[in-house]
Amino acid sequence: MQKGYRNIYQRARMTTGLTQEAWAEVLGISAEAVRQYESDRILPSDEVMLRMAEACGQNVFCYWHLRNKSRIARAILPEVAHKPMPEAVLSLLVKVREFSSDGLGELTRIAADGRIDPEESPAYEEAMRQLRGMLEAAWELCYAQTRDE
Repeated sequence: MQKGYRNIYQRARMTTGLTQEAWAEVLGISAEAVRQYESDRILPSDEVMLRMAEACGQNVFCYWHLRNKSRIARAILPEVAHKPMPEAVLSLLVKVREFSSDGLGELTRIAADGRIDPEESPAYEEAMRQLRGMLEAAWELCYAQTRDE
């Protein structure tokens, strides 16, 4: 989370430049609900979160909301930064290049017999680490900033 924001729900509102009262009106909820979201007392429903993302034009807030509300999502979805588009593209290209030169060959070799032998385990774990980094970079590109915020 960037400095100056209490949480993603406040950041979504601040992206639009609206007051809590005006934001509540846009979302069709009470200003008290907005205050509770922004002070981490309650989480908005998925429907309200979808309206927030649509109103501020940033779907990354839905991704962050999913990670906020679900321990399972936090365990399996990477933490995604909201990077500027050029930075996100370059990050993904670097990760793909790293994976292509190292991880892909190892995974191909390991997958040949359909199982991971004990001596293959370190190479498999390293390839998976690189793959997770590539996936994180891909998500960051999906949610890259396409305008000044």
